[in-house]
Amino acid sequence: MNIFISYTNNGKRSDVQVKIYIGVDGGGTKTEAAAIDIQGKVISRYTGSSTNPYVVTFEGAMQELMNVLDQLLAPLSSSISTYAIQGICLGMSGISTIQEKENVISSIRDYQEERGLSFPISIRTEAEISLMASLEREYGILVISGTGSNTYGITSNGEIYRVGGWGHILGDEGSGYQIGLLSLKTVIKSLEGMLPPTSMTKAITDAYDFSHISELKGYVYKSSIGRNDIAAFARYCVEAAEGGDLLAQSILQDQARELAETTTTLIGKHKELEQTDVVCTGSIFRHSTVFRNGFRDILLNRYPKLSFIQGRHNHSPADGGARLARKLYATRA
Repeated sequence: MNIFISYTNNGKRSDVQVKIYIGVDGGGTKTEAAAIDIQGKVISRYTGSSTNPYVVTFEGAMQELMNVLDQLLAPLSSSISTYAIQGICLGMSGISTIQEKENVISSIRDYQEERGLSFPISIRTEAEISLMASLEREYGILVISGTGSNTYGITSNGEIYRVGGWGHILGDEGSGYQIGLLSLKTVIKSLEGMLPPTSMTKAITDAYDFSHISELKGYVYKSSIGRNDIAAFARYCVEAAEGGDLLAQSILQDQARELAETTTTLIGKHKELEQTDVVCTGSIFRHSTVFRNGFRDILLNRYPKLSFIQGRHNHSPADGGARLARKLYATRA
């Protein structure tokens, strides 16, 4: 999806060169990109698919990243006579080592050569662009609970700490994947009488057009079913919990506790993290009050000087990346 703002003069395209800054939020499920002007106004936005190399291979990730950039820039030629890309800042899941960053930069350099472009490139953590989006600064604590989960702590001196982010097999405590998986296990245990009835059973049966919940087995063991498909079941847990389902509430409370333990370990890495701003992001935090309140209550009981921020600005992480690019390269000639 693209949005863009036309720079016009009495209905005609402006001939004034517009300086733009690009931010990219690359994830395991989707990749969002935004372009802003020097005033911070979003002039183009595009959402593509995954650019996590551990989900789609490095080659596939780079191919999609180039497609996202092409689609982001395409509308600008019809709305702006001339524009100059001043810089790009990317926060990409699955890209953390020096070698991985160098490989991404090399791919973008190839892209620039093919398109006749030239602009500086910065690869930052997803925490930095998300904190910039919410706080308009790069330090604090970021806790992510979406399809996967992760925690970051960044001090005012720029020291970066991370606990979690090991993926759905080795970690992802408190994530949509784990909640979805536990929801499936719960409805099966309910079917067999090991647990009481749950409203999740009917919700899943209706949503997937099963004649009986036992058909779930044939669905989840298909070779085509992956991490995102399992994580999609978390929505039925969240909805059931909001409706008072005790089993669903228990799943969310347990997973909130798991993520709180991960975050507690993160906070123990540096004293400053005990009294900073905490930004919670991702679909589970966004949609589940049971999960959100449970997580918050545990941490505030342990660290009462923490401040939980909902986000002072209505910016996406991709917007945060673009704003960080502007901060880094606004003085570029």
